[in-house]
Amino acid sequence: MILSVATLFFVTVYLITKQPEIKVKERRIRLDYSLSSLLVLGLLILSDVATVDTIKHALMPKMGIVPWQILIVFFGSAYICSSLDASGLLKIIAYRFVTLSKSDGRRLFYNLVVLAGIMTVFTSNDIVTLTLTPIIVYISQYTGVDPIPYLIPVFFTSNTWSMFFYIGNPTNVIVAQAFSLNFVQYAKRMFFPTIVAIVTSLVGFTVRYRKRLPERVEVKLEFDERGLIPNKSYAFLSASLFVAFFLLISIGDFLRIELWETIAIFSGIYLVLNLIFSSRMSEGLSFFLDSIARVPWKMLPMVVTFFVFVHILTSYGLTGRLSPFFDFENELLGTIITAYATAFAANVMINQPMTIFFSHVLWGKSTRYAMSLVVGSNLGGNITLVGALAGIMWSKILKEHGVEMNNRIFVRETFAVAMLTLLSTSAAIYLFVK
Repeated sequence: MILSVATLFFVTVYLITKQPEIKVKERRIRLDYSLSSLLVLGLLILSDVATVDTIKHALMPKMGIVPWQILIVFFGSAYICSSLDASGLLKIIAYRFVTLSKSDGRRLFYNLVVLAGIMTVFTSNDIVTLTLTPIIVYISQYTGVDPIPYLIPVFFTSNTWSMFFYIGNPTNVIVAQAFSLNFVQYAKRMFFPTIVAIVTSLVGFTVRYRKRLPERVEVKLEFDERGLIPNKSYAFLSASLFVAFFLLISIGDFLRIELWETIAIFSGIYLVLNLIFSSRMSEGLSFFLDSIARVPWKMLPMVVTFFVFVHILTSYGLTGRLSPFFDFENELLGTIITAYATAFAANVMINQPMTIFFSHVLWGKSTRYAMSLVVGSNLGGNITLVGALAGIMWSKILKEHGVEMNNRIFVRETFAVAMLTLLSTSAAIYLFVK
């Protein structure tokens, strides 16, 4: 039975990665990650490997991890961040940051990296991808410079600065739940390792692209700020709500308000705000409906399907069998190996279900291994395009803008820096985490 489950699991990974097309009565249908996941979930049920109860149990609490809360965190955060993005403020900040470069190609490089990092800390890597990628492509088309030395480090940055706080990535929340870490406890453990990761990756890309970054770039971005902000009142309220949201998350543990509760509350508030302003931002309810449609709902079947796989594999005792392989006498070696193992596993299992799976494997072990799991789940998205869903979305955006980006190009550009960053960051975990 476990062999059948494993086979279906790798079939799912293949379908999600390749997204093949099938022909049905002269009509071609693309099996994207949503349809592929629903198809596999149906096969699991039809083959009696899983039932409706299996799906239910896969979302229930285990070892402190609550998958249904993770879904609220992921999709609620996406709704909040996309609502903030709809205000136009992030675009203005991005444009202003770019104009500070003053025609200096290297300065533009550092400005974009810092901007991407700051935006990731306060929003999410998806928002950074959606906001900055088109701007970088536009700059390259306008000036004739190679976009790769700007696109790659910015994407890498969004998957690195996300380690600072546990709101930066749903995988961070999974680890925090599994190892009973609150907001402050998590931040204290990951602050210095994240700084090390940032410095390592920045130095790595500076060396890699030192000859490809132009000394002069004529950047003349002309735009109408009033045109970018559809409604000043909405922009002010949206930004104010986001500040309140972040502050409440920061002190939520002291108020005994869990992260998922805070996100659920503010998602509801933004829902009401978008409904109230819908007639001012568009015709009728278009803006309100669009605010809901902007949430990446297609990811839901895929994430649920992988949760089901993790539940089944755990039920068969696979996590228990793997656990002894992470009993290391040398904790430095164990910390480093855990980071690499989970980072590569993310490129097979997708980072969210991988994190749940390895949280079971690493249960009861050193907190350093838990933090290495955080490192692996975040930096794993910098190894291939399928290590995190943001990579798939990013490559599609680039394709729409006429920039070729596939796994071969991505691995060639990121692999060396990713390996070095994994090494330095996991070593920092050993030094700074007790």
